[in-house]
Amino acid sequence: MKDKLSKSSKIITRSSLNKCELAEEYALTLEKIYEDVESIPHFNDEDIFLEEWGISFFHEETKKEIEWILLIALRNFINQTGYAVSHVLTNERFKQCATIQESSSLGKNCMIVSNGYEITVIEDSDEL
Repeated sequence: MKDKLSKSSKIITRSSLNKCELAEEYALTLEKIYEDVESIPHFNDEDIFLEEWGISFFHEETKKEIEWILLIALRNFINQTGYAVSHVLTNERFKQCATIQESSSLGKNCMIVSNGYEITVIEDSDEL
C-alpha cells in the first residue's frame, strides 16, 4: 500500500498543461462543494448535512478534513490529467491550491506564505 500511495502522490512534470472544458467543469464542481462546506458556520458540534452533495459531518475538525480532502482531490486531478484549471476558479484558497499544483506540474518551485491575513504564492524566485 505504501508504494501505491507514493506513486500516486508523485508530481508528474510536464512541459505544458492543457485546457479542457470538462476539466474546468469538474474543478468548478469541486470548488462549489468546497465553498458549501467552508461556508457552514460551525461553532458547536452539531449534525450538518449538505443534501446536494450527500456530505454530513458533526465535528469542526471533520469539516476541516473534508475541506482538505477537496483540495487534495483538486491537486491530484491536475497532477494526473495535466489540465490547467486555475484560470476558471474564483475561491482564493482553491485557486491558489490549483496554481501551486500547476506550477509544480511545470517543474517550477513554489510555496505559499501566509501572515494569517493574506496568502502569497511565490514561484521560481530567489526568495525560495
